[in-house]
Amino acid sequence: MKQHLVPALILAAAVSLTDCGAAPTQSAESGRPVAAAERIGTLDVSLLRVSVSDFPAYDTPEALAADRPIVLAGVIDGWQQGPATETYAGGPLDYRVILRVRITQPLKGVKGTSSLAPGIAYIALDQGAVIRDDSLPAGQWKPGKSIADFEKAMPTGTEILTYPREMPQEALSGPVKLPGDRLPPGARLMTVPPQGLVLEDPALATQRATGQTSLVGGREPLEVGGDGWLEPKSMDELIARLRQHGITE
Repeated sequence: MKQHLVPALILAAAVSLTDCGAAPTQSAESGRPVAAAERIGTLDVSLLRVSVSDFPAYDTPEALAADRPIVLAGVIDGWQQGPATETYAGGPLDYRVILRVRITQPLKGVKGTSSLAPGIAYIALDQGAVIRDDSLPAGQWKPGKSIADFEKAMPTGTEILTYPREMPQEALSGPVKLPGDRLPPGARLMTVPPQGLVLEDPALATQRATGQTSLVGGREPLEVGGDGWLEPKSMDELIARLRQHGITE
């Protein structure tokens, strides 16, 4: 398995909940913008890229899959409010949004995972920075991006492949102040590594005859992992590739 390091940028106003894999390091840098999504198709994944981290990037989708307990494909089932935690006493809250993925193709570890609700994975993601409002205590400031914004950017029905695992309790930045929308009994919040979300853009899918991939990285651009991530041109091809490398159940 080949990996290479990807440099980090952290948005100071946001604290990331997401799973960065094997003991990543993070660094704050000033004077440089946080990586933004390039709008080519209809999806706007910039909402997922409020921060990036140093991490050992996997050079192929199957290399990442080999190191993850769960791999699944499906469609976005919707978005809902996640928990908000205290960052420090009297400070603004750290908000999460929950991505619901309806599982249509379990590839690894799904059948033996009790923390997934029947047919649904609940993935917690950073909701982004709050909007400062000096007329209110910092703990009442609200996120700049709403649940409706996430739905508009990456709508229900969008095809998606993800590499989740159950979110450890220590991933929370502090005490939970707002619980967010309730999960079904037995379901647990999941977290994903930086390369752990791949979406298929429906607009790009209509251009596949040109040889352009219709796949888009979620938290990170696909190209951070190298050419191996750009070889599949569609979600079907990506799933087939993983199965050819033994990622199937």
